[in-house]
Amino acid sequence: MEELVIGALRVLGALIRWLLIELFLDRVAYSIGYAGLYILTLGKRPDRPVSTEMRVRIALLGIVLSLLIFALLIWL
Repeated sequence: MEELVIGALRVLGALIRWLLIELFLDRVAYSIGYAGLYILTLGKRPDRPVSTEMRVRIALLGIVLSLLIFALLIWL
């Protein structure tokens, strides 16, 4: 019985971890990347609808900008 509960909790933990990572990458990183792209291109942001490939690129830009901001805050 204990092994069944531990297995179920492990699966639930993996599901929650996956949802949090997906939420961060899809929403937060995309939003930061979109704002950064808006600033870098002086308002000429990508037109909607955005392709899946472009969404990935914008999210990667958001991750890079987040890391740069975090490093700048640590340095200051």
